[in-house]
Amino acid sequence: HSDSLISDQVRKGRAKPEDKDRLLSLITPTADYADLTGCDLVVEAVFEDSGVKKDATEKAEAVLKPSAVFASNTSTIPITSLAKNSARPKNFIGIHFFSPVYKMMLVEIILGKKTGDKALATAIDFVRAIKKTPIVVNDTRGFYVNRCVLRYMSEAYKMLIEGVPAPMIENAAKAAGMPVGPLALTDETAIDLAQKIMKQTMRDLGEKAVDAKQMALINTLVDTHGRFGRKNGKGFYD
Repeated sequence: HSDSLISDQVRKGRAKPEDKDRLLSLITPTADYADLTGCDLVVEAVFEDSGVKKDATEKAEAVLKPSAVFASNTSTIPITSLAKNSARPKNFIGIHFFSPVYKMMLVEIILGKKTGDKALATAIDFVRAIKKTPIVVNDTRGFYVNRCVLRYMSEAYKMLIEGVPAPMIENAAKAAGMPVGPLALTDETAIDLAQKIMKQTMRDLGEKAVDAKQMALINTLVDTHGRFGRKNGKGFYD
């Protein structure tokens, strides 16, 4: 993915071939948790599933030095809940990027109940170092941005189920000042991610926490038709 992004910049004359080589030399692909041993900061970005995140946290912390900070890129799961899987919750924090990461400047830094000052300072310094804009938020499901955005998407699903044409939904959103329509936004962030968020929410809060008709809509798109969004070229739109 990184190779594709920087190669595109080289083709457009926005970067030099040596810039590509220098950038890629800083990246070490690995599937071995032992390679994290010397890291000061680790950002977990696995599936939006508490069980998967628990496994990643435990395996990473088993090799990390005691002073290392462990961050989750979760988009909705409360950090305090995830930190229960950590042997050092004071070094556990949320660092949530937005899709597409290479374009979106905002990054949420989420404090769990036991997050320490060092973890907060490390997260802020990291986000500023990569020239993005950090906002520090308290811990709640969806944090700040997704508490707003998920309602935006949910209303679009509801309208679609009620028979409102998709173009009308998108145009109404844009007319209201939104830069991207809610269905196109779901495609961009991935419909299967929306499915994972819904399922995790039901596991945590009960089935009534998610509208059954909206869950059925998303399940049909993902499980029946294999429509995951932009990442596989078909979602609400092709």
